[in-house]
Amino acid sequence: MKQPNIKIYGVVHKVKDIRFNDNGEIEKIRYQISDGSYRTVFKGDEIITKSLTSTRKIQKPTEHPYHDFSYAPSLEGLLC
Repeated sequence: MKQPNIKIYGVVHKVKDIRFNDNGEIEKIRYQISDGSYRTVFKGDEIITKSLTSTRKIQKPTEHPYHDFSYAPSLEGLLC
């Protein structure tokens, strides 16, 4: 089976790792952004605000304000 790619923020990247939860749903995708450099996107429909005091709902992939990872409500839709 061919390793899938992920299209996030308008760019296609190679997928390094996909982690599933106990129900078989994708909960995390790690992808390569350059040689030896990887980023992670987690499944989630909320993200913390820059003030770190509240959360907000998200509809599309959104970067965490202070870390090098993102959240997205649907990870399956990002695979190509």
